[in-house]
Amino acid sequence: MTDANGSDLRVSEAELAMPTERRLVLAAERLFAERGIDGVSLRAVMAAAGTNVASVHYHFGSKEALVEVLIRQRSDEVAARRTALLDEMEQTGPVTVRQLAEAFARPVWEMAIGDGAAWVKFIAGVVGSGHPALSLVAEGFTEQAVRFMALLTAAVPELPGPTARFRLAQAMTLTFQVLGDVHRTQDLMAISGLRLSPDQVYAELVDVVTAMLSGPPA
Repeated sequence: MTDANGSDLRVSEAELAMPTERRLVLAAERLFAERGIDGVSLRAVMAAAGTNVASVHYHFGSKEALVEVLIRQRSDEVAARRTALLDEMEQTGPVTVRQLAEAFARPVWEMAIGDGAAWVKFIAGVVGSGHPALSLVAEGFTEQAVRFMALLTAAVPELPGPTARFRLAQAMTLTFQVLGDVHRTQDLMAISGLRLSPDQVYAELVDVVTAMLSGPPA
């Protein structure tokens, strides 16, 4: 079972030693990233994970519950990383808009270049398609959004509340769109003759998010 690029979507040899529940999550993550939630059956997930046909129902109860676990597990990791970054930034003084952009994007970037690349692509697909699972993604960001709003308002006091909320929502969409498929972003830029390394893609993204958050209100 492969993706459009010919990459194997099944669990690796190392993953076969993991608990069944974890293997199912990783298999679902890869399949959902490539085909979308609605394009993947539970049978396909179980086949990719190398488990029996009853395993998803035993461990999760339903496809919806599997999707929820998949979203929340890594969302919690991103949230924890953002909290740590903001805590560190606040220790040195008022947080700047650029620091906010860094705290927002860097955890997703670290996930995208690490073992969570499929998850970032999966979330990008959910956000881009408006799939009902988007409500779970939003819930995972709700608590942190309050902190980001407070810090953004302090950094740009003239920015109206509704405008700040809109910009944070767009920052999330852009971050996942760009980092959900870094290679596609590189290919798109290469068409115009601009060849960016993955690190340069991230740096440009932070610049854009900074401008998005700090630009003058209409």
